[in-house]
Amino acid sequence: MIKAIIFDLDHTLFDRYATLREVAKNLRFKLPVNPNLSDSDIADIMISADKLKVHRGWDEMERYIFEETPLFSKKLEKYSYQNFILEQFHNIAVPFEFVKPMLEKFKADGYKLGVITNGRPGLQEKKINMIGLDGVFDEVIIGGQYGCPKPSIKPFLMMAERLKTSPNEMLYVGDNPINDVDASRKAGYIPVYVNTVGRWSIPEIPQCEYQIETLKELPKLIDKLNYNTNF
Repeated sequence: MIKAIIFDLDHTLFDRYATLREVAKNLRFKLPVNPNLSDSDIADIMISADKLKVHRGWDEMERYIFEETPLFSKKLEKYSYQNFILEQFHNIAVPFEFVKPMLEKFKADGYKLGVITNGRPGLQEKKINMIGLDGVFDEVIIGGQYGCPKPSIKPFLMMAERLKTSPNEMLYVGDNPINDVDASRKAGYIPVYVNTVGRWSIPEIPQCEYQIETLKELPKLIDKLNYNTNF
């Protein structure tokens, strides 16, 4: 039986691509964007780069943006793009409308809920507030606070201890094959991959058994795991 459902934050609990479309509107006011590009063009480039490189890290995404897209009109200093994005994420996060009711239903059904995320503590906490999920979770662990960001298994074991639940009775739901799927699997969780980028993006990592296209599919998957119903 599944007793606890733990989530990644970015790319999982809020709509990152809708958020990037809002962020894109501000880019030309902060950095030298190619003047031939519309806001829609800018957003398309940013989202395409995110889908291609997000699981390879910020440095690789920024290299791709600078070297392989027409986004900017001149060469920029390293970290300028990623610093802009992180700054914008302090103020913009577009929620999936269905997430909060789904989580509240899970809670009413007796599941323990948690978040394990990387990133800057203040920023991640603010994102949870901006998408209206403050107070929903039993525990939130931001790996950097403890010197053990994912893919370390330590935050997963810490979460299991805090919730007093065996890892094999816990789902971990996330979009990153390395930080979410492989790390939680090594910690003894049941991983669920949310296929936000349209493919399994890290071929050197074995795929997991349970994969969904959107969190809307999660309740049916949990029913399948707990009650052997049709998925």
